[in-house]
Amino acid sequence: MPAREPAQPSVLHVNDAAFTARRMIGEAVRRGYEWHFMPKAAPAQEWRGIAGTARRAAIGGVWVARLRVRALRHDVVHVHSASTLAHSRLGAPRYVLHCHGTDVRTTQYDPARQAGIRGGLRDAEAVFFSTPDLAEHVLPHRADAVYLPVPIDVSAVAQWSPADGRPQVVFASRWTRDKDSSDPDASQVAVARAVVAAVGDIADVVGLDWGDQAADAAAAGVHLVPRGDHAAYLALLSGAHVVIGQTAGILAASELEALAAGAPLVTPVPLPLYDDVHPPVYGGSVAEAADAVRALLTGGEKHDPDAARAWVRDVHGVEQAVDTVARVHRDVVAARR
Repeated sequence: MPAREPAQPSVLHVNDAAFTARRMIGEAVRRGYEWHFMPKAAPAQEWRGIAGTARRAAIGGVWVARLRVRALRHDVVHVHSASTLAHSRLGAPRYVLHCHGTDVRTTQYDPARQAGIRGGLRDAEAVFFSTPDLAEHVLPHRADAVYLPVPIDVSAVAQWSPADGRPQVVFASRWTRDKDSSDPDASQVAVARAVVAAVGDIADVVGLDWGDQAADAAAAGVHLVPRGDHAAYLALLSGAHVVIGQTAGILAASELEALAAGAPLVTPVPLPLYDDVHPPVYGGSVAEAADAVRALLTGGEKHDPDAARAWVRDVHGVEQAVDTVARVHRDVVAARR
């Protein structure tokens, strides 16, 4: 094991999003860094009535107290999601903030939460954001924020091995509006209709039974399967003959995990935010996506799984992510002196 860098701070990662914290911690621990994890107080849920409110307050109070103790034992507290700050700042007023998507893309513009999130961006010792579309939501409030591409541990993703039998075309994302294009003609459900029309005679079109538009996807001809755990999800991606990405114009963890497996990934919209890194994807529009799926299934389009895996390793590898984050952590601690 490589020797631990003497100047590397100890770090407590609070909360997780798309397994980013856990992936980075795994790599950091392999290097001998003292990086640890603390989950949020409770899973997302409704706290109804007086009893629910009281229970939430009790759970939150205990969690904040635990965070305060653990924060004192670490050099850096790295908080995942600006939405977490409303509670985490009570236990860790000094922190690094990692923005992941909905927190700054949507929640930031909720009048009831805007001041808290923008204040959290302003007061953080350093800020990261995980997809290029978030720049417009983060940089106006924190010009020194660092773009950290979603880290993927390629070695932990099983290699692409399409299942025997009737081919499966898998939609990678949940069926919610945040995964959609601003163009209603390029929504995920619209893509589903086009893909079912193009290949429904030769393949099963499959998606997760997850999201408020799932029923619409089913009506379009998508066979819905239960969410399952992360291992089951990765198996679904690596066993698919073709994977279809979201229409929001970004490559989130789901799309990157499909590429990390080596599966052919079809994107139904252009990806101009990635013009400088040239991701190995097919499609570009709804019609082109439907055509690409059929070509991939019938042999009209050849696919190189090794090239897909190599691209993820080079651009989104967890190793580079930990290099970047560790450097920022060192700079944060040095700036306090």
